[in-house]
Amino acid sequence: MKKEILPDLLKKYLRGEATSEEAALVDEWYLSLQENPDDITLLDPLELDIVQNKILDRIKSNIELPVSEPVRRAVHKSFFLRTPFKLAAAVSAIAVIGLGAIFFNQKRLPSSSVYTVAINSSHKQTVNDTKAIRRVRLEDGTVIALQPQSSIQYPEKFSKSERTVLLRGEAFFDVAKDKSRPFLITAADVTVKVLGTSFNVMAYDGAKEISVAVKTGKVSVSAKGKNPSLIQNTSGKEVILTPNQEAVYNTTEENFLTKLVDKPVIVLEKPTLFETQYDGAPVVKILNVLEENYGIDIQFDPEALSNCILTTSMAEEGLYERIQIICRAIGAEYEINDTRIFIKSDGCR
Repeated sequence: MKKEILPDLLKKYLRGEATSEEAALVDEWYLSLQENPDDITLLDPLELDIVQNKILDRIKSNIELPVSEPVRRAVHKSFFLRTPFKLAAAVSAIAVIGLGAIFFNQKRLPSSSVYTVAINSSHKQTVNDTKAIRRVRLEDGTVIALQPQSSIQYPEKFSKSERTVLLRGEAFFDVAKDKSRPFLITAADVTVKVLGTSFNVMAYDGAKEISVAVKTGKVSVSAKGKNPSLIQNTSGKEVILTPNQEAVYNTTEENFLTKLVDKPVIVLEKPTLFETQYDGAPVVKILNVLEENYGIDIQFDPEALSNCILTTSMAEEGLYERIQIICRAIGAEYEINDTRIFIKSDGCR
């Protein structure tokens, strides 16, 4: 039967401040759980933290240690249970319940570790509980920049038909191209589907909005609707995003808002924006060059702007600043509507 232990002693033990006598008490408490694995489900988050650390410390095979950051990895090995059935049940309880309580419970103790834990024989979960971005490389070559307080769940090896991962929090994905296997990201109430591109997904647990912002390539974002357990059962809501576009899904109203990202970046593989000093250049030409380099639809009346000439150079300004400079110079106005930029002008004389 589970022995009782003081929470203050557990906190002291986690901080590494327990005396040898106090550590022995924690060990005795831990041994009582080994003898009665059913008591694991009765643990509170603090006790789960102790159990998780002790279990991970006992497992020496398959440990990953990247430079300057401890990464602990738990595998399904028998270390205190006598039957395979109890082993699977206990490890599942610790891997699923324990990680959920420890890493995502708001009452957890502060941590500064990145954990890569095997949640079953074929899947991993990396949890970034640090204040820095953590890079995760998947077996297909995809690189994920995992933001603090976020986690990513992924298979050891992807299937032959698709590549599927589960995100909690925020991450930037640079997906390896593979036309035969789409890359699927399940994040809260949306599913993101790509073949090979780079984009950012922000989907924190409980957030009212989920956003997907594309840097390169094309991305499909669909809402799961009322049946989030199956990817194919979407609500029919789907948007296609191209570079510098963002989709924001409202989980309460179940609808999408599409817009341009706050800071568009040049997406042309070989930018032409800085090749020319625009000395008495037609404004129409300058706008076409901006549209080509940023991959953003810029709407204007070519006839109205046919007599507009501008001398300028493209320095370090962002897209919106450049549009503002052009509009001020020719007495025009602009507005952003959805994923397009509209320029209104009466022309130049």
